[in-house]
Amino acid sequence: MQHSKDAGPGAGEAARNGKKKAPLSLAEIRKGFAEVAALGEVKSPQGRFAAVALVFAGGEEALELCFIRRAERAGDPWSGQMAFPGGMSDPADAGPRAAAARETEEEVGLVLERRHYLAPLPRMPVSARGADTGIRLFPFLFYLGARPEPLRPNGEVAEAFWIPLAHILDSGNFAHLRLERDGAVHHFPSVLFQGHHIWGVTYRVLLQFTAALGRSLPEPAAGH
Repeated sequence: MQHSKDAGPGAGEAARNGKKKAPLSLAEIRKGFAEVAALGEVKSPQGRFAAVALVFAGGEEALELCFIRRAERAGDPWSGQMAFPGGMSDPADAGPRAAAARETEEEVGLVLERRHYLAPLPRMPVSARGADTGIRLFPFLFYLGARPEPLRPNGEVAEAFWIPLAHILDSGNFAHLRLERDGAVHHFPSVLFQGHHIWGVTYRVLLQFTAALGRSLPEPAAGH
């Protein structure tokens, strides 16, 4: 796993000014989301929805974030993609957060309890191949503890990773994913990890997370 050289927004500007952005810490996350966390439980919406968990673990300024690579499945528009653990809601779920916790335990074996919960992120629409699916995604933040626990992927998950948050915020790990669809070439911003692109809705969730803290994901480095 690769660790960060610069974390947070304005990495280039910080370098020009001779300043290095401080690592994104657990204390900063707790403080940044304290107000929204105090609003209480997120209510279930009408219609179909999905939920994902941004599960952090590790030291105060050495946080890691749980990601999965989805199994290859015919007909699945997100087949083989990097993602956060999560999925579609079940009628038995008490709400979106419960759905995120259930899916996380099923997919990677992490048990998320109330004491691990930090805050929600704003819900967002989910699209597939550029078209709105009608599904709304509810992301939630959790902190598991100082030691990242072993991940036990189920049959829906090809691989599971603890990725240092510093890696996500390092501009040297940013790229553009090139895809050809219907005869047209599209380029999507992404984060590279072990040859895999973190892009699409997962990338947009990361954008929401960093923006809420007054930070931003750096631009891809020159030549990417």
